[in-house]
Amino acid sequence: MEMRIGSRNKAGYLTGEVKKPPPEDSNYAIWVTENYKVKNWLIDSMDLLLMQQFIRLSTAKEIWKAVAKTFYDESDETFLFELNKKSFSTTQNGRPLSTYYNELVAIFQE
Repeated sequence: MEMRIGSRNKAGYLTGEVKKPPPEDSNYAIWVTENYKVKNWLIDSMDLLLMQQFIRLSTAKEIWKAVAKTFYDESDETFLFELNKKSFSTTQNGRPLSTYYNELVAIFQE
């Protein structure tokens, strides 16, 4: 997505380089329209269930940062390995399904 958005000269909306002007600025409407375009490209590239996590964020930059944080921040591979191991070793083990599910969700959100 970064290449696709960058090739359309809109990468600044992901990085925050293109700043949101104040509402009274004559460029405000243009910024809003362009931000919606980039948000649309990001959201349209997602599965429906994934989309629901990010669609309410107000800017393309917020979506970009949240997606990066959710999936991989390249900072701690050991931690990611431990979370992966924990997710595969977690079992329902006679607990209510909702408890098991909530535990898995918590692991995946970490």
